[in-house]
Amino acid sequence: MIRRLSGTSFASSVSTKLFILTFLSVVIAFLLTAFFGYQRLFEPIRQNNEKTLQGSVVQVENYIKTLMNVLQSQLLFLSNPVLYDKLEESDYVRLFDDMMTYHQDQIHSIYLIENDKVRISAPYGYRFVMAPGRIGEIRSQTAAPGIWWSAPYQIGERAIITVAKRIDRNRVVALDLDLSTLTGPQIVQNEPRRIYLFTGDGEYLSTNTYLAHPKTYLDHLEMKEKLAAIARTGSNAYSDVQTSHGSYAVLSSNQNRWDWVVFSVIEESQAFPLLETLRRQALLIVLLAIVLAVIVSGWITSYIRKPVIQITRQFKAAARGDLDARIHLKRSDEFTLIAAGFNRMMGNLRSLFDDLREAEEKKRHHELKVLHSQIHPHFLNNTLNAVYCLGETGQTKDMCDMIQFLMGLLQYSTDKVGDIVTVEDELRQLEGYARIMELRYGAVFEMDVAVPADYYQAPIPKLTLITLVENSIFYGLGQPDVNHIIVTAMRKETGGVLIEVSDTGPGIDPGKLRALMEEGDAQSPYRGLNNLGLRSVQERLRMTFGYPHGLHFQMEPEGGLRVTVHLPEYGPERQNGGQRGEQDVEAADGR
Repeated sequence: MIRRLSGTSFASSVSTKLFILTFLSVVIAFLLTAFFGYQRLFEPIRQNNEKTLQGSVVQVENYIKTLMNVLQSQLLFLSNPVLYDKLEESDYVRLFDDMMTYHQDQIHSIYLIENDKVRISAPYGYRFVMAPGRIGEIRSQTAAPGIWWSAPYQIGERAIITVAKRIDRNRVVALDLDLSTLTGPQIVQNEPRRIYLFTGDGEYLSTNTYLAHPKTYLDHLEMKEKLAAIARTGSNAYSDVQTSHGSYAVLSSNQNRWDWVVFSVIEESQAFPLLETLRRQALLIVLLAIVLAVIVSGWITSYIRKPVIQITRQFKAAARGDLDARIHLKRSDEFTLIAAGFNRMMGNLRSLFDDLREAEEKKRHHELKVLHSQIHPHFLNNTLNAVYCLGETGQTKDMCDMIQFLMGLLQYSTDKVGDIVTVEDELRQLEGYARIMELRYGAVFEMDVAVPADYYQAPIPKLTLITLVENSIFYGLGQPDVNHIIVTAMRKETGGVLIEVSDTGPGIDPGKLRALMEEGDAQSPYRGLNNLGLRSVQERLRMTFGYPHGLHFQMEPEGGLRVTVHLPEYGPERQNGGQRGEQDVEAADGR
């Protein structure tokens, strides 16, 4: 039943349009059902084409038999003792080379065994790589009269079969045949067929399939498994094979002396061309029958589809956090009511979110600046105590250096000019801080700074590197070995600068590190320069430069912790990063 909704007319009701569209869809479904009726013709056509397809397998087997007979004749000729005794060794070598040249695609190697050694071979170097066990097997198998055919075996990626004939008691001539040539392009030319060769036990030998394309290679792997199962059953007829890449008609035969199974594989659409012709004709008829329904329903579908797409797109944008998403429709149906309600809701959310964000950013920015400007009293007390001890012990130069470095740190930390400085400024103060810690704790750590001058003008929040180095020093105080701290820099492939602070200390347990980053900075038994910790540094970086930037941690396999600081790209406008004022900081925080 179709009900009229208040505020909309019957003609503009979505329910009416949906009813018409559903009616036309049912009509089209009946036409498609009639289209699939052509399937009844499939079996008769398939049976008429099977005999024709079977001839392709016979063609391959005939080629194999012909090639093997030719090679067998050549082997009989070379194993003639009269020929061997009358010819010079150089002439016999030339015969080998000529045979290799004439059958270069089929023969892998040809060689003469005399007294358990390879005397002559083509190619020449083959005599030096042939295993004694293989030589012994060939001599043993050719003890009886006749030609010996070995079972297929692998040399590298190729399947090889050895054919050998005894000349006399001490001499055997043999050749190795490359089985991949038995399914080469000379067999099937300008035909969309794939040839596979298997042993009767289901062992794969070769194929003419072009395996360079990834999709074809994956299809080849599936096809090998299915054809191996067919070969083991001994089936010698037509089969249907289904892979994840298509449906195939497979014909097989093993009417040869080597008990090999030859498979001819072709796509079903190409195996039964008459069936494909009928399918195209049926499809054309159905398309002509429904073209009128498509024209009529096209306008109705478009009328409903356009607003649905627009509403869906804006809802997805809102779900991603885009509070500026709005729906603009010029209609007089239910979609207009939905759009108006959505727009009012997004307007209210935008106002509320702006107020909350502004208040939160101001609060957090103030908190970080307060932490940033505070010098921990324990740090001052311990440092001044160290200065006093240096004075008492007469180490005047070290005392003056410590006072100078401390004054620089105090001025740098409490400077109100700006929170963003250059990497060069940060490294300069880092060296002074490291000197103070060295004078306080002794040679418990070593610090190397290997930052190229190209990255000196990159912007970085003040005290970032000092906090990371301080963390490495304090966590390494308890270990017996000297903690080696390295500060390096490099450029990101995707743009930006990476600064790494690594140490050889005990590292941080992943659970403890997660607690530091999620629950806040734990109180250290040592008192550092100020109250900034890893979490505070992370938040300052992301508030200043955006979420993709910040800290990334990696535990070293040999021990220690590597902290990577992701900084943005910098240009000429960053050259005076250390002189930025508070307004520049606030602008950076709003990015």
